[in-house]
Amino acid sequence: MIPSLSISPLSGRLSGKMLVAVLAATLITSIAAQDRSEQNCAGLHAAIRGELVRRDPPYTQPPFVMLTCILLNDSEAPINAVDGGWKIVIDGKELEDSDFIFGNGPGPVGGWGTLKPGESYEFGKALELSRYFPEEREYRVFWKGKAFRSSTITVRVTPKQ
Repeated sequence: MIPSLSISPLSGRLSGKMLVAVLAATLITSIAAQDRSEQNCAGLHAAIRGELVRRDPPYTQPPFVMLTCILLNDSEAPINAVDGGWKIVIDGKELEDSDFIFGNGPGPVGGWGTLKPGESYEFGKALELSRYFPEEREYRVFWKGKAFRSSTITVRVTPKQ
């Protein structure tokens, strides 16, 4: 048996009005959500990459993880990129010396600060293996600021081959 649907003239008028109301509510909600996501999408966006670096003698530098950090302002307004400071987080714990790590080494002319629309920072920080990644295992790492957070990467420390 095939189900059928019949609409009487009165219910047809009501259904038509209800259909228009439902479509309007759906479209308005969809457009509003799209506007919010576009607004939420603009701003500071961060990325992180990690690489385990081991050197054989005669090099004297101990093994380390080189973190490459990228920060982009894709909004239409300048944004203070360092408001609240930057933190490196390893396995859910903020590094207490993040300020030292980010404040040490080369930086942009004029220092870290406000990123204009379309501008970005890209820089590397070396974290000594014995201090920050002492065990042979996987570590979950990201970096963040007041207005951004990078995705989480996995740093896998394996025995030296």
